[in-house]
Amino acid sequence: MELPLVIQEIVDDLQPLLTPYEAVFYWYAFRPSIARNGSPHVRLGGRDLQRGVTKSSKSNAIGNKVSQSKVREIFQTLESIGAIRKEGEPNRDGTLYRVFIPDEIEACRKYRAERTATEPKAEVADGDIDYYNVRENRIKVYERDGYKCRYCEKQLTRFTATLDHVTPVAEGGDNSFENLVTACLNCSSQKHKRPVGDFLAERGDP
Repeated sequence: MELPLVIQEIVDDLQPLLTPYEAVFYWYAFRPSIARNGSPHVRLGGRDLQRGVTKSSKSNAIGNKVSQSKVREIFQTLESIGAIRKEGEPNRDGTLYRVFIPDEIEACRKYRAERTATEPKAEVADGDIDYYNVRENRIKVYERDGYKCRYCEKQLTRFTATLDHVTPVAEGGDNSFENLVTACLNCSSQKHKRPVGDFLAERGDP
């Protein structure tokens, strides 16, 4: 995983959608899961969050802890926005949650699209741009396709998506925006260097 990029996207695309408390709780879930070992799963306990995440804004709060009701409210908000999802029942170690990164969160993808639409664009001829080998340009293809495989429509992320040439390079295809599509690893490996029409015909797709 390209962890620095994920962190950058959290700051750019997720944190603006959260309150300070919600952002702190998300980072608390992110650190022992994705940041530590790449796994999106983590067990979270309400009492640990009360004590270990952040202090209450009320100076006279008992123990200066965030209230249980506030913890529940933050969990509900993070779930509603798609940043976390409950995936198990509570036990002594907490409740199992899945933590999502911005590429997997629809609200973040929408916010990113709105933000980038207002950014100034350099006047460069499209034919001069390599959308296959340059990481920033690859992302533009992924975003155009909504991070979905153009062949099987599987929802992907920055770390599971690949690019495929519509017209293979061996057949004269280039690395232009129009000649590249987002593909899952399975479809990309099955298609290999065949033209799209031949690949889809073999799969029986219309």
